[in-house]
Amino acid sequence: MNQPDFVFRGHQAAVNCVHFLVNGRYLLSGDQDGLLIVWNMLLKRQLVKHSTAHTSAILAISSVDSSTIITQGRDNKLNIWTLDAHEFSGSLKLAQSLDIESLNFCRFSISAHWICGLVADELGSMFIYNVHTQERHAFSVEHKSATRSGAHNDQPMCMDICASEELLQLTVGYESNKLRCFHLQVSNDSVQVTAVCSVQTPHTEPLLSISVDQDAQSIYTCAADNNVCRFKLDGTVLVKAAAAELPHTGGSLIQCFQTPQVVAVAGWDYAVHLYDHGLQHLKDVRFHRAALTAVDVSNKCTELLPDITDDLIQQRWKMQPQWMAVASRDSRISLWNVNAVLQP
Repeated sequence: MNQPDFVFRGHQAAVNCVHFLVNGRYLLSGDQDGLLIVWNMLLKRQLVKHSTAHTSAILAISSVDSSTIITQGRDNKLNIWTLDAHEFSGSLKLAQSLDIESLNFCRFSISAHWICGLVADELGSMFIYNVHTQERHAFSVEHKSATRSGAHNDQPMCMDICASEELLQLTVGYESNKLRCFHLQVSNDSVQVTAVCSVQTPHTEPLLSISVDQDAQSIYTCAADNNVCRFKLDGTVLVKAAAAELPHTGGSLIQCFQTPQVVAVAGWDYAVHLYDHGLQHLKDVRFHRAALTAVDVSNKCTELLPDITDDLIQQRWKMQPQWMAVASRDSRISLWNVNAVLQP
């Protein structure tokens, strides 16, 4: 299969990120010009188009729920939006804007209602922000790596945060290819940071993306080289559990999904590389004419649409497959029925 089910062409610049909202009804996309688009996945058309969501490129998009959207731009702003969506129309309202370091392309991370990002102009400094209470705390994950000329400040390149009932687990990848795990305990007026473990990864180029499978305590990494790695968190030790090689160098983003159980790498070689959770290769998906930047998979449709009374539309919604959205620097977004893609 080399042809997607649908192609979205609403962007004129490189598309840097895509993200499905929790119910899979809407897809968000952001591009190099700062354009943010909300796509209606039932009608396969644009619902909202915000041409000045950021004054520079949008690096990352995520969401807290079906109406609270987070975007990060190269303008060093983290914007929190409220989406008011209806069947044929919608609007985006800027609720809050936070300062964040974006010059080194390090994307923010979110889990539940907690956002984690780099503090501008302070190497190794991070902040954690509660979207509901608006409390914000600063902390440091500074690391120095040994070089021939002495100790060198190690730049954080990527991160992933996971929330549990008791604490937050933060995983940070550094320019030296070091991978470090921290536990964060947040109180009313401070955050306590505990370094749990670290490992020097086998990557030969800077880490670019991390994805954590919290259930299996596994951490997946990709970098500017052609290595894809899986590490297992065993108590306070990180152990390399599996590895794979991309056909060519460079993975922009790695994502671990639970349904279906697949790990996807958006490659610089224009392909999505799909693996199982043990990093056994499943399939490569090629369509785009430029490097890929992001990939996301929608949740399975299990609920009726509360604002739709037409039975025929409800039937169409229940028949929707799980979509895999792929973003590329060729300004297009391709949509694939992920289960059909994974069939032998």
